[in-house]
Amino acid sequence: MLNKQTFTAIEVCVCIARMQHPISCSTGQLSSHLGLSVSYLELILKQLKAHDIVCSFRGPGGGYKILGAASQVSMWDIARIFEAHAEISQPDNDWALAKYEEGLQQVVEATLLEYTLADFVSASPLVLQEGVGRVDGLNRFKFKPMVPAWLPKAPNSVFQLHMHS
Repeated sequence: MLNKQTFTAIEVCVCIARMQHPISCSTGQLSSHLGLSVSYLELILKQLKAHDIVCSFRGPGGGYKILGAASQVSMWDIARIFEAHAEISQPDNDWALAKYEEGLQQVVEATLLEYTLADFVSASPLVLQEGVGRVDGLNRFKFKPMVPAWLPKAPNSVFQLHMHS
């Protein structure tokens, strides 16, 4: 139903909305908090900006902010930007399946219309700091950090033998 880019866009918008009101959120801060590359974030933010969900500011203290009030932006406003409704011609025997998928899509759309960004923003604002990763210490795929490589402690040449005896 909803693709990965849609979920990421919703995460980005919620993260921006959770920032303190007078401060805008840079792509570097978003990247470190969400564990996404800056180029992928810029791709998503470009589409959000084109559809008037976010606005951007240049220069020192610049970044992205939600355009307008978070209570006025529904989750469907964000999702419909990234969801393509390609009509695929289905054979007659798949008519029931097509009707089921259409009904399911309507339920998803109605559910996303019920919720706004303000519903997902906690009372305390999120403070992002440069270089700080996810809170749980894991990346977004829940992999543990790699163990550092083991390096043997031995001399590199015969001239270092006296140092390691």
